[in-house]
Amino acid sequence: MTDYLGLVIVFALSSVQLSSTDYKHDVKRHLWRNGADAVGTLNSHLKHMNVEDVGSADYGSQPWTPEERLQSIKSTKNSSYNVVENWPDPSKKLGQLSAVSFDADGNVVVFHRGDRVWDSNTFLTNNVYNQRGLGPIVQPTIVVFNASSGLVVQEWGTNIFYLPHGLTVDANNNVWVTDVALHQVFKFPPGGGTSPGKPLLTLGVAFVPGNDDAHFCKPTAVAVMSNGDFFVSDGYCNSRIMKYSMNGKLLMQWGRNSFEGNPLLNENLPPYEFYVPHALALAEDKEMLCVADRENGRILCFNCHNGSFIIQFRSLKMGSRLFSVAYSSAQGGLLYVVNGPEIFGGGFVSGFIISLSEKQLLGSFIPNEHGFSNPHDVAVSSDGSQVYVVELNPYKVWKFVNGYVNNTNTASRTITNSSSTTVKSILPQHGLNFSKLQIVEMPLESSPASTIATVIGIVVGIMVVVAIVIFAAVMKMRKRGGSFVLGTDDLEYSQLVE
Repeated sequence: MTDYLGLVIVFALSSVQLSSTDYKHDVKRHLWRNGADAVGTLNSHLKHMNVEDVGSADYGSQPWTPEERLQSIKSTKNSSYNVVENWPDPSKKLGQLSAVSFDADGNVVVFHRGDRVWDSNTFLTNNVYNQRGLGPIVQPTIVVFNASSGLVVQEWGTNIFYLPHGLTVDANNNVWVTDVALHQVFKFPPGGGTSPGKPLLTLGVAFVPGNDDAHFCKPTAVAVMSNGDFFVSDGYCNSRIMKYSMNGKLLMQWGRNSFEGNPLLNENLPPYEFYVPHALALAEDKEMLCVADRENGRILCFNCHNGSFIIQFRSLKMGSRLFSVAYSSAQGGLLYVVNGPEIFGGGFVSGFIISLSEKQLLGSFIPNEHGFSNPHDVAVSSDGSQVYVVELNPYKVWKFVNGYVNNTNTASRTITNSSSTTVKSILPQHGLNFSKLQIVEMPLESSPASTIATVIGIVVGIMVVVAIVIFAAVMKMRKRGGSFVLGTDDLEYSQLVE
């Protein structure tokens, strides 16, 4: 019961800071949980965490205890990846870094916010951008770095974007981005084109959040298949994954909203529910699209052709908030994951490596003994020899290479990369803790949206939710005779058993 009371307190406090739903929709959620809302009508007004204020305690400004730091370092810093210091060119000024990707030429492309930050004043409670009067960001928001030297190869994106979020570069060097203020997804030609600012494709309506086929609400990421079809994670409000043809025709979508408190205490999270699908990784050789379900603390992988669920990964070691995921085909398939500080600060923030073939957590990587602060995205080369992590605060791009790094000569940045990835095991060899995951069929046209929350609505909503959570906890404990807590740091994975 103590665990559930803790969840009640966490939910109540976080509901004050997060955009709240009104009590009717919390009641609908309870009904759906008990099978009384099969059509998913509750989806239409649920909202998500939509603040990235790195100055608040929510993003880990509280210091770790010496014991926590020491234990975390011992259990996490255990891979062959080493950081390259003074990369990229330190003279290049960047803002909040939201995304990183490789282009077809091996350059490193980053997306940053210039002089903008995302805080509690950035959006109204109906998810409309509140700082439109500032105009678009005047600094070049897309910067291309030479992977070896760290020098700027190209930069563009001036006077186009308002609040950058996701970026990926496809095999033809087209640049795909999402802007959460504009609520739009863009495809730009290589290098932005001859007249940077003119996209090849635009989806969504500028500054208009929505939940139908023509609107997004703070979309987070894009993943592009070799045939030109692409995926969009419509993340912060609608919690859905949308698949499009190469010309922008919507082919299918799946996903609905969820909120489960601490996901590591709940082993029955449905695979088609997301709480901020924050990043996408395409493993096309395995016919999989993997999603970083941020606030549910898990990686979910689906069939990239029909959207059917395949497998999920989560671990106490990785924590309850996973911000991004990237894929390398090395060693039978590796997922690279970055987590984030726990919701009330603290926790050790690191990068993790998951083997798809072995279904194990192989290793982890950090830039120094303190770990990351606020990582937002990760990218990995196809052979796994280079990994890049960008942070919201500090405004930092971290480069890791597999093997020895000579950091004494920063001018030449001499690097020795190994041709294949090797990581040390950080798991016991006596097996994993397996669990089954129930598959929940989702309405194909599920399209939740956000509503306006008032101060009174927030207070009432909290009271009702607390009552519902207590009721659900009591009922669950009566059914099970207790509560379920994962008691191991091993990686847990669940998959569909046919």
